[in-house]
Amino acid sequence: MAEAARALGYSYIAITDHSKALAMANGLDERRAVAFAQQVREINRRGLGIHVFSGIECDIRKDGSMDLAEDALAELDLVIGSVHSYMNMEAAEMTDRLLRALQCRCLRILGHPTGRLLLVREQFPFDFERVVREAAARNVFLEISAAPERLDLYDTLLRLAKARGARFAISTDAHHPQQLENMRYGVAMARRGWLEAADVINTLPLDKFTRAIRPD
Repeated sequence: MAEAARALGYSYIAITDHSKALAMANGLDERRAVAFAQQVREINRRGLGIHVFSGIECDIRKDGSMDLAEDALAELDLVIGSVHSYMNMEAAEMTDRLLRALQCRCLRILGHPTGRLLLVREQFPFDFERVVREAAARNVFLEISAAPERLDLYDTLLRLAKARGARFAISTDAHHPQQLENMRYGVAMARRGWLEAADVINTLPLDKFTRAIRPD
């Protein structure tokens, strides 16, 4: 994946496997997550011509807690928190769940925030503005998933979120090197949402991106 990203002209890439709750995806537990972070540090020491960030897409549990212990998350460069289960909660419950997740000091990106899958699943209900305001206050970025089946966040919500002070990360959600090409869909959605380069953290050069994802 890193070599494919380098061939596309990227100067950095974050590898963010799932956490242990997604057993079907062979998600990482605490031990494997820490080992992965160490492996990535060694890769960067050897040098690939592209900087690799160790990361994880950590499940947000039903009660809003994170799927991995915070000391393990702290070993990683980038933590994305996402909802993959219990999507039929009432709006107030889902809002509380997301607000609790945002309290995690290691969390830097809220993944595919509405949970929608095009032609498969509608977005789950929650107080979007309240969550966006809290994310902005805690310096947590909102993902724009470039995966064609998600395109989440979408244009109208992007405009609203930007107006409430949010910043964003465009993610390919690539599970194969060819899917890195999905980035163009995320960029197109960001443009539809009237975003500019300054609104998107992975337009930053390596040094500034590194500072942007560092916990406060």
